[in-house]
Parts: sequence; C-alpha cells; structure tokens
Amino acid sequence: MQSLQKLGLALTLVLILCLTKSIAESNRWRKSVQLNLHREKNHTKILRSFENQKLRLKEKLDPTTDTALTSLSVSETSGTKDNLINSHNTEYYVTADLGTPKTQKVTLLVDTASANLLVYSSKFVKASCSQHNGYNSSKSVTYQPNGTAFEIQFASQDVLTGILSTDTFTLGDLSVKNQTFAEINSAPQNLCKRSNFDGILGLGLPEIALDGVPTPLDNIVDQGLIDEPIFSFFVNRNASDASNGGVLLLGGADPTLYRGCLTYVPLSKVAFWQITVGQVKIGGKKLCTNCQAIFDVGTSLIIVPCKALKIINQKLGLKKTDLKNGAHIIDCSKVSSLPNIVLNIGWKDFTLTPSDYILNYTGTCVSGFSSLSDCSADQTEVNDDGEDLNEIWVFGDVFFGAFFILFDFGLKLIGIAPKV
Repeated sequence: MQSLQKLGLALTLVLILCLTKSIAESNRWRKSVQLNLHREKNHTKILRSFENQKLRLKEKLDPTTDTALTSLSVSETSGTKDNLINSHNTEYYVTADLGTPKTQKVTLLVDTASANLLVYSSKFVKASCSQHNGYNSSKSVTYQPNGTAFEIQFASQDVLTGILSTDTFTLGDLSVKNQTFAEINSAPQNLCKRSNFDGILGLGLPEIALDGVPTPLDNIVDQGLIDEPIFSFFVNRNASDASNGGVLLLGGADPTLYRGCLTYVPLSKVAFWQITVGQVKIGGKKLCTNCQAIFDVGTSLIIVPCKALKIINQKLGLKKTDLKNGAHIIDCSKVSSLPNIVLNIGWKDFTLTPSDYILNYTGTCVSGFSSLSDCSADQTEVNDDGEDLNEIWVFGDVFFGAFFILFDFGLKLIGIAPKV
C-alpha cells in the first residue's frame, strides 16, 4: 500500500510539473508571433528534386565543401507567429517583406540547417526568373549598400553570385532593422525553375553563418523583438490545403498544438541543431544507439545511414528497383501493414507510424527515408559520434510532420512533443 501511495505521489508530481510547463509555454505563446506556412501544388517538381536536395544537404553539413560565402570585393518585445506554406508535405515556406515601405513581398524556404537570409534580386528575376519575386533596393528608403560580392558554388555545379545588402526585413509583425542578406544577381535558370521560392530563411545558429554575417535570429533577439530566444514549428501534413501548411512561432510555443509535455534535449554539438538520440528501432530491430541527429526543416525526408536504410528498406519490402529520382516508391496498399519506427529521445519513446513516414502523392507512395550516399558499397560497423556525415541522421519534414518541435537558441535545447 505504501509503495502504491509513493507511486501515486510521483505521478501527481509529474502531472503538476507537466501542467506547470504547459502554463509557462502558454504564457510564452501569448508573447509570441505566428507566421503562416504554406505551399504550392506542383508536387511533380518536388519528386524530381530529391537528388538536388541531398546535394544541398551534403553541402550544408560539410564545411569542407566549397559552399562558403566568399568575399570577392568590398566597396566602402513581443514575438511573432506566421503561417507556413506547405509544398506537398516536402517543403515549407513563409512570406516576408524586404525594405520600406513593405511592398516587396518574397516567399522564403524555411531552413534550420543554414543561418543566413538569401533573396533573388529584382534584376535577376526580371531577366531570367520571371515566375519569382525579387528585391529592388531602389524602392526602399531603408536600404544600406554593403557591396561585398559573394559567390556560392555547390557540388551540383550550381553557382550563385551577387552582393550583400542591408535593409529592413519584416516577418509577420516583426520589423528587423539592418538585416544583411545575400542579394542573388546570377543563378542557373534550372535552379530558378525547379525552386518554388524566392529565397531562403536560415534559422540556424550563428556558428554556421556564412562569412560571419549576423543571422536573422541574432538580430531579432538583439533588437528585443521577442521576449524568449526560442522558435517552434507546427507542420501541417494536409497537402490538399495550400494555404495551411502549419505555423512558425517566433518567440514562443503554443501548448494547444501538442499533446502532453515537451521533452527537452540539450544540443550535443553547438553548430547545427544536433542532438543525441538514445536508440531507433523498426519492428523491434535496432537501427542505431546513441546516434547523432540534426533537425532540418529544409530537407524533405529523413536521411539515415546506409546501414539503417538497408534494414528499413528490408522491413518495408523495398528493392533497388523501387528507387526513382532519389526516393523509394512503395505500393500504397501495403502502407497499413508496415511497422512503426520508435525513437528514444531524452529517455522517452516517440513513434513514427506508417502514415507518418510514407508520403502519398495522389496515389504514388514514397518512403520517407533516404541516404546521402547511394549505399552501393558494403557497410561496416561504425561509431555514431557525429563526425562522419554518412552516419548522421537528419530529421527532415517527415519527422516535423509528426511532432511539435521547439528550438531554444538561448539554452541550446530542443523540445519535442507529439502533435495534436
């Protein structure tokens, strides 16, 4: 009887702690600002973009690749919540404004594995990329010339060039003054055609910022625009509604969007949003122990090491012939019989069901798992210390679709809870 009383007391304390945290998060939410996530409907472009996405991801993760912002020449408190644009459950965007007055609206890919703001220039858009919007410094009274030229060359052979510019950057109700960003004046036309956005909003930590340019997060906090140095995502998987892709909350979290308490996990390495995952299993089969994982809302799928991918594909009944355009196609009729995937994070189990990790593109079903390499070589035992890029897990939009994720860039923590 005494042990039962102790157990009851412990459960009561846990409940009180959870409620206390929920109240605290509720107060945070009232002080935050929401930005809407949204999407466009052409999912065939997204299916063809998976290979390019993996090239971009390799470049973001590997600082030794030639992707640095290269200086070529130099001339002389509240919060916000914004809706996200959902590109068929595989890319999420926000709309923002550049300059003053706020007439230059751009659609930005939200990316937590980069830390800078990049936007097409109006000259480039007019000449080579007419389906997009661009930034015109001559229309802004708050424009400040910077003049530093840059070149970004990707492993995919795409080269972006332009200059750094500084202006007011508006997200929802937040007007970020003196934000320096990359104004893209030249890019391959195929890059323009296959992208559904006018630029990239990097929400990574300053440790991965290119060329030391202050990040949007740095300026938002330094200018006192949010009370809490946090942001959070609720990603909507309802691909039929282009305007309702979920929300990005700057400065807070909304406890009405998740179940129970947030589980907080410290960053294992302060650079990317990277944590240690205790264990991952599929159908009782262990995929990794103490593995390193990076949260990247700018990546569509969950990227896993080859060793894990081979086990996952075996459990899903996938073969090499099912691989098309960098993704594995699976028979939609088999989805209901597939196993759950259980991730132990912060000593708590989080479950991905088949409906979470299988993307259904109007009758074409795609596995939510892929790898950075082609996995053709035999895999040997490796450690999971996070130093080998091929052994890092990347939690992309498939993961975000199942869980509410909070990023605390003050305390260097990530909070996770099941979505409502």
